[in-house]
Amino acid sequence: MLKYNMLNIPLTKSIENQIEFDIIELNDLLKLASWKDLESPHRLDFNLIMIVIEGEGIQNIDFKSYEYSKGTIFFVKSHQALSFKMNANLKCFFLEFTDNFLNKLIKNNIHNIFDYMKYPVNMQLSDSHFNDVINNINLLIEQLKIPVDDFKELILQSLLQSLLLQLTRNRILESLPLNNKEQKLYSDFIHLVHNSHTYTDQVNDYSKKLNISVRTLSNILYKYTNKSTKVYLDEFLLLEIKRYLLDDTLTLQEISNNLNFDEPTNLVKFFKRLEKQTPIKFKKRVRQI
Repeated sequence: MLKYNMLNIPLTKSIENQIEFDIIELNDLLKLASWKDLESPHRLDFNLIMIVIEGEGIQNIDFKSYEYSKGTIFFVKSHQALSFKMNANLKCFFLEFTDNFLNKLIKNNIHNIFDYMKYPVNMQLSDSHFNDVINNINLLIEQLKIPVDDFKELILQSLLQSLLLQLTRNRILESLPLNNKEQKLYSDFIHLVHNSHTYTDQVNDYSKKLNISVRTLSNILYKYTNKSTKVYLDEFLLLEIKRYLLDDTLTLQEISNNLNFDEPTNLVKFFKRLEKQTPIKFKKRVRQI
């Protein structure tokens, strides 16, 4: 049986350019991984914004398929599962940057742009907004060509921040805004979940860490995501299991250990309850997509 290793693609950072930000095109990405590798599920070791300039096709992110055309933008957070349905006519920009680079920008609502549990991973730009975004990207590309000095990274951060604010404006129009206190609590909760959530972590554990009641936490989650805290945590854990399952170098026992299931049978029960199929059937289905 063919074994699949989950490919991790690194940031295309040159030795002389230690800035953790870059803009590449499809041909550049094909220098890091083969066409076949990109069509198989893989993970990126950085955050990615993909902006389609020409071409139509399908992109798979976290086991769901999304159509794209000119003006489509995909937001992919580091370590999400990604696979391309490769299209020779596709022209696009890939903006890639690390969490470290992103954390140097102003907080505001920028970080939530990658909140894939709340927002769709894709967005369609109007023609006018598309032109504005491309103009901003061209400024970033010109700045990347300049030799590194004391100002280059700061200017790149400023230009990227401007671009992310443009895109965030569109994103937040689709949702009910939170007040500053709620926003901080929500952001702190997301940080805790994305960095350490396992099967043994319960809603009550998070409310204690955030020093708020279970009810307050649930109200904020429901207001912001239209999901209860329990549903949110279960869906997040399900995604983590799916990502682990794509790596055939890991046994079910190892995945169970990583996510604090006391035994693999409980992981299987959890998975079947939410996904309506076994982990083995899920792996077979994903390999056929």
